[in-house]
Formats: sequence, structure tokens, C-alpha cells
Amino acid sequence: MLQQLRKPRRHAPADDRRMRCANVSLPKATTLLLLVSLLFFACASATSTGQASGITHGGGYVSRRGSNSRSGQPVRQEHPGLDFDLGTTSAGFHQSSVPETQALQGGNGGIGRRLRQQLQQPLAATFEMGSFAAPIITIALMHVPTAGPRSRKYFAFWRPYNASHRQSAATFDLDSRKVSLMNNSYDQFCNGPIVQPDGNPLVVGGYNDPANKIQYDGRKWITAYSDRKRKLFPLVQMAYPRWYPTPCLTADKKVLIVGGTVEPDKGPQIPIAELWDPTRPTRTPTAVEMPPAFKATAGLNWYPFIVLLPRGEVAWWGDRGGSITDKDWKEIYTFPSLPSTFPYRTMYKYTSSIVLNAMKPDTTTGEYNSFSITIFGGAPDNAVANSPASNVSARIDMYYCGTGICDNGWVIESMVGQRRVMSTTTVLPNGKVLVHGGGQAGTAGWRKKGRYQGTLPAYQDLVYDPDAPEGSRYTLSDSIGIIHMYHASSCLDLSGKVMSSGCETCGMTGADAGNLPSSIIRSPDRDPDLDYRISFMVPTEIAPPVVRPVITAAPTTVLRGSVFNVTYANGPITGATLAAPCANTHSINMNQRVVFLNMVSDAGGVAFFCAPPLSQPSAAHAGYYQLFLLGANTATGRTYSEGVWIYLADE
Repeated sequence: MLQQLRKPRRHAPADDRRMRCANVSLPKATTLLLLVSLLFFACASATSTGQASGITHGGGYVSRRGSNSRSGQPVRQEHPGLDFDLGTTSAGFHQSSVPETQALQGGNGGIGRRLRQQLQQPLAATFEMGSFAAPIITIALMHVPTAGPRSRKYFAFWRPYNASHRQSAATFDLDSRKVSLMNNSYDQFCNGPIVQPDGNPLVVGGYNDPANKIQYDGRKWITAYSDRKRKLFPLVQMAYPRWYPTPCLTADKKVLIVGGTVEPDKGPQIPIAELWDPTRPTRTPTAVEMPPAFKATAGLNWYPFIVLLPRGEVAWWGDRGGSITDKDWKEIYTFPSLPSTFPYRTMYKYTSSIVLNAMKPDTTTGEYNSFSITIFGGAPDNAVANSPASNVSARIDMYYCGTGICDNGWVIESMVGQRRVMSTTTVLPNGKVLVHGGGQAGTAGWRKKGRYQGTLPAYQDLVYDPDAPEGSRYTLSDSIGIIHMYHASSCLDLSGKVMSSGCETCGMTGADAGNLPSSIIRSPDRDPDLDYRISFMVPTEIAPPVVRPVITAAPTTVLRGSVFNVTYANGPITGATLAAPCANTHSINMNQRVVFLNMVSDAGGVAFFCAPPLSQPSAAHAGYYQLFLLGANTATGRTYSEGVWIYLADE
């Protein structure tokens, strides 16, 4: 079911900027010279201090100034009592040889591959069981990119499990299997997670469990995790207690905190948002007025969808409507109302999963002047446990028109017969979106009066291709092996797979469980509702026997607006993307952002790319990103490499 509903609309002015680094191309002679330079500096690096002009042995970059004045210097962000270190910027990631097997750890092969072979048709993704379990239920799940360029380390947050429980946070590494549980003085269950530009996880708000007498009320607290010190640091209290808040990075590298509730599952709406400054971490956040159109549609405003746009604006989505504000918090755009063909609510507890789709640069200017948002699933107003969830998605494409913002109206699309509430959505390196888990009926939430609020676990995932023609954007995965319902989280792993973990309502049986296939393996925990196991969904375009590109060398730091190079095996290379660190909870990835890069040239083994432009620092804010190389097209889409962490730096 498709419906194009509105003609382009024009809105109030926004700041108009131009890219300073555009139309970058390298003639063949220059490319050869750069390759010679690459070899020279690779040899010289063995005896030098790591400083280099142009290209380092780790992949390097071509600076606009022709030199890297920051080479070899630690990049730090000073917080009182914290020593956050971004690591050195001199030597990039370097892999001296390409191993025979490129797959990272994490799977034992898929139940799905056998069925796919039987069907003789490509499925969108297959399931892999992880090799170990998470140490806690991953209600909130974040990357720890500071742990190294190939790090698969995660930070997770749970709740106090009993009256004497304090170890409600943990880190775990998928490669080393090292686990670290940590005490937390504050109960920050159902917090808002985000990864700061310095790479350190941050949690805002939380809960005050009346049964827990050891942890303090965490609803007002902003807490940072330092991986360097392996410790949580409570920094400052907000003006309002907030349970179910959403944090969002802003153009000036502050953190906007929106929504939440003072009391468990009760109103009223908290009247203001708050702005926290990481350069003054112990100063009380300042008040920010919420835009009128958003405030009017947000209801109780639990876990709203808030996202930074390319020119520094902030999009505020509140249940069935919303706004865009400029850098001064002035409302400059209002979203058109959702049509009657999407009769569902989207905000917790009716929990859609909403994404900013991957953004592509203009091939001439390098700017990201168009963007789109897609809402996957949801639930009807006043839904109960057996109320069918949404079987449609809603997408709106927007673009800068002069100094304003225009849109093409909502497009409502059938999700090929699938219904979803409280699923997780992950934007893949090739721009597709994996919609994982969740239920087919009810709402998000724990048991209520002994009854599960969300029922009929989904046992096939959806993959959405925003670039496909309308009507053919959805494909289905094979049956999954683990159901994921309330309090599950998913992240784009450095392997390129989607890692998922956690559940607190997965013990349902009978009519609540529905007709689950035999491939589903129920939780082995003594409390069947709890599931600590880690699993992966593997997009078919990166599954064997596909030959994927392999990054053999890449820079540690890339300067905005510069040209940088990546060496690789298994070409051809058709592009590259940057994916921001994950920060997922309650079906929303607070930090999710994938941007395509313009490719300057491919010299066969070394590819050159233009970093995001100086003119739009908010399109990809400064900070850590997973860098992926895109390869050849397959039957289901473009394949891509495993990732490597890089740091995108401003001038």
C-alpha cells in the first residue's frame, strides 16, 4: 500500500552555506605520485616519530595545508576528575597482511543458510548465534570506540535486579570475551544513552526503584563512563528528574536532553528540554524551550525521536507530529501530520522505531542537502496485549530549498504483511535498514497484572532499501533463532553484522507467543523472561560466499574537508560510509547516523575519499565513526567490508 500525499512544501529560512572543498579529483599522475609517497612514508615510519606530511603509513590523509600539525599528540577533553583520552593521531590502523578468513568472531553459522539453499532464493539476512552471553541485560547498549581501531567493545546498562544489587553497568568485548562489571551509585535504569564526541558513553536520567535501598535516585543525574579509568563518573544533576529521556548531540557539541517522566509511567509532560555542556560538565544544564508544534503533539513525551540535521538544525518528532528548530531553538519547520493511512501512535509505549536514513553527499558540492526519516511500525491508540501492531511504515523525504526546508510529503508503505512494535532498527553501511525483533501485537512494557503487554514475537526480520522503487523496498530475512522483545537492544557491529542482546519479556508461551517456528531457541536462564545471549543478523550481501573488501590500512584521524586514503584488498571499491557509534535503548538509537562519502579515485589497492565538508560540520559531527568500504553489487545489494574506527576532527 503506497500513497504519495503531499506536494513539496517550503518553510522558513535556514542558514545557507557553501562547501570550500568541492569538485575534488586527482589526475592519474597525481594518484601515482601519492602511491609513491605512500610507499616512502611506510618505510620512513619505522625510524620516524610518526609525523608525516600527506599520507601516513596507516592510510593517512591529504590535508588542505599539506601537513598534519596534530600528528603524535593525544587529543583530550578535560573533565574535572576524568581523564578522557582519544588516543594518539599519528599512526592509523594498519593490517600487514590479509588473513585467509576475514570474518570476525561472533557466529556459529546460520540456521537460515540451510533454508535459503532449500528455497533457492536470496533472503535479506540470516541468523547467527553468538559465542557467549552478555554479563547483564543490555537495556542500553553503546560502542566503546576508544578501545582501539578494531575494537568490538560495548558498554551496557541494566537495572538493579534486587534490593542489594549495584552492578548495573558493564563492558564486554566480543573478540577477547573480557567482561567487566561495575558498581553504580545511582539507579539509572531506563536512561537516555549517547556516545560523546570524545568516544565516552554518557547516560542521562534513570529511575528510583523503591525496592532498592543501595543505589540512589538516578532520575536527575548525568553520568559519564571513562574507559581509560574503567569507571562511571556522576557529573551533575538536571533541573528535572527524567525517566525515558532522549539525548541528542547539537551543532555546538552540547547534549540536548528532551522528554522523560518524573514518576513511573505517569504524566504530566516535563515542560522544558535541557542543554548540557561537556566542556563544563559539572554545571547545571540550561533550559531550552521546546518548539510549539512538537510540544503539542508529543503527549507525555517519553523517548521522543530527536536528531541533528546537516546544517545544525534539530528535528523533534513527537508521536504524530513535530518540528525542526534552528541553532537558536526557533521553530522553522513543522512536520505535516501523519495521514489516516498511518493510524498509529509512535512514541513509547506505542514504540515505533525511527531512523534518519543514510545521507548521501552532492557529487558537485559534497554537501548533504537532502535527508529522510522513516518510522517503522507502532501501535494503535489505547492498544492492549492482543491489539495488532502497525503493518506499515511512514517515510518523509526532505531537502534544503534555497535557505528553507521543503518536503515531499509522507509516503506510507506496506511492510510485506509484517506487523511491528518495539523492534530495533539499524542503518547498514550500504544504506539499507535492518528491522529486528519486536512484537506483532500490543505495546512495549513489562507484564501488567500478570499479562505481557507486548505479544506475538516477530521471528523474521525486515530489510528496508530506501533507494529501491516504491513498492519493492522490503525484503524478509530467514527465521531468527532468538526472539527479542522488551528491553532488547541492537547495534551495528564492526563486523558489519547487526549484534543484538537482551530481553526481559521473552518467556511467554501459548497464545502470547503465537506459532513460533522450531528454529527459535528459548532462553536457558532460570527466569525464562530474561535473555542474556548475544546474536547476529547477517545481511546476505556480506554472507559467504560473497567476497568482501578488506581494509588493510586506514587513518586514525581524518580532518573534515580533507582527502584521505584507505588501502584495501578484494576490489573493486565503489564507495565508503561512516557510521556513528551506537547508543540504543527502547527501540531508538540515539546516536545513529550513516553518511556516504564521495570517492575521489581508486588506484587499485588504494582508494581516495573526501571527508565530510567544512561547510556542514553537523552533517557528521566531530567524533568517532566506523569506516566501511563498499564493494560490488550482489543479488541483494552492495557488499561492504568490516569496519575500522576513525576519528573525524574539525580544523
